[in-house]
Amino acid sequence: MPKVGIKGQTYLNVGTHTNPSWKRAKILHDLTLSISTAEVQVKNKGSRWTKYLSGLNDVPLDLEADWEPGDDVFDALQDAYWTQAPLELVILDGGIKKAGAQGLRGGFMVTKFERSEPVEDEMMANISLRLAANWEHEPDWVVAAATGVLTAVGSFADDPENEPPT
Repeated sequence: MPKVGIKGQTYLNVGTHTNPSWKRAKILHDLTLSISTAEVQVKNKGSRWTKYLSGLNDVPLDLEADWEPGDDVFDALQDAYWTQAPLELVILDGGIKKAGAQGLRGGFMVTKFERSEPVEDEMMANISLRLAANWEHEPDWVVAAATGVLTAVGSFADDPENEPPT
């Protein structure tokens, strides 16, 4: 059954990765979570076809938020921009205590923190986030339980065969 966008929920982890405490981001408006894999072309003289291998995954996150200094999530996003510190988010297609809600959990850096000031509308923050290289955990696709516990069901983990020699 199709889902309405307003049912999607984003949460900021104000705890630790192993002992998370999720704060709902109520100030968010439109959010776009794109998960894509680069295409690596394979061409050789043994075939007349261009074929492809999977390359690196990318997870850009772009959103709009109320311009609301003093809100915990707004302040965390703004601080993350200025300090370049990563923050952990989970972007679900339902509430965190809705059994079966699913989405992406990952550590992000804020790469754009832009304010718009339309004359006849509220001030908004246009924010872009990208996976943070200085976050020690790989992103996961998670499913929520009715208790709010998130279980990883899909991982974007590094290739274990691609480790440098020791």
